[in-house]
Amino acid sequence: MLAFVDTDLPLNLWYLSAIALSAIIALLLASILLFRRSRLANQQRRQRVISIWKPLLQQYGQETLDSLPSLTRRDHMVFLYLWNEHYESVQDAMTTPLLDLAQRVGTPHLAKELLHSRQLSQRILAVVTLGRLQDQSAWSPISSLVTHHNSFLAFNAAQALLRIDPNAALPLLLPVLGRRTDWSPLKIVSMLQTAGRDLASEVLAQAAIDGDPDICPRLIRYLPVTKSQLGLPILRQLLRDASPPPNMVAACLFVFGEFRDPADLPLVRHHLTHEAWYVRVQAATALGKLGTVEDEERLISLFNDDHWWVRYRAGEALVSLESMTEEKLMHLQESLISPDAHEILAPILAKFRARRSPIAVRP
Repeated sequence: MLAFVDTDLPLNLWYLSAIALSAIIALLLASILLFRRSRLANQQRRQRVISIWKPLLQQYGQETLDSLPSLTRRDHMVFLYLWNEHYESVQDAMTTPLLDLAQRVGTPHLAKELLHSRQLSQRILAVVTLGRLQDQSAWSPISSLVTHHNSFLAFNAAQALLRIDPNAALPLLLPVLGRRTDWSPLKIVSMLQTAGRDLASEVLAQAAIDGDPDICPRLIRYLPVTKSQLGLPILRQLLRDASPPPNMVAACLFVFGEFRDPADLPLVRHHLTHEAWYVRVQAATALGKLGTVEDEERLISLFNDDHWWVRYRAGEALVSLESMTEEKLMHLQESLISPDAHEILAPILAKFRARRSPIAVRP
């Protein structure tokens, strides 16, 4: 009897294993079917909400509706995405009806609840929505997200604060902007411009001075995007009163060249002899954009610089001066002794002649 039991034990284990495996496969198949049914039901619910509310959002911009369809919590989530999508597509003058509609259906209440959601996408949705609603009561929870470790959530929180109250948001954001190395400087400029070009220029310059040295030069170089000179006095004071690192000096000189303000000429000229070669490059380039006839000799002296890029940018800057003529360049070519200077001037003179020569038009 004992021998029979010992012989049948492996077979019994195989039977049990087969039954357990079959049960697992059945559960997996059931889970897949339930998941697909749930997904299909969500898609149908989404399409139903869109088909009802999309025409209403368009109609509400033209006339106020007396009654609106009710929204369950799940339907309201779909409505939030649809509302934000429609908000982005309309002009600023047409956003007032959308704000009124969101208030009527209780969007602010749901958005505040979603601020504490465990899902990151829902928290970002809530921050964006409350920012567009300019909800002052959400200021405290949103402001705490500006330093969040997630870059997308923190950036959207900063953008929301600027929409709610730009004047109160800027002092809060100023210490943060220059230290968020995970934020694109171009996106920072775009975000600040919602508060106005002049304010964006001033804040960007101040944030660049007070911020992380690794990102500050990049912030400075984006100042011309604001098309406002309000940030220039901050950079001038930095170069006059402090000793910033060379990469920041080069960034400031680049900005001076882009804005072409004659008030910056003394600072640009002063840095033509800077110890860092890339600072001399930017000084020469800027001088070519805002220099005068007095700067011709300064640029010619750079033809003997040790670095090729300095010599090349000095040549380009020289021919960019309004006072420069072909006769002056030819005379200079004859008087130059250094082979390095000749190497720079020859192609520059050819480009100068090509720009000044009349364009032949084929009949």
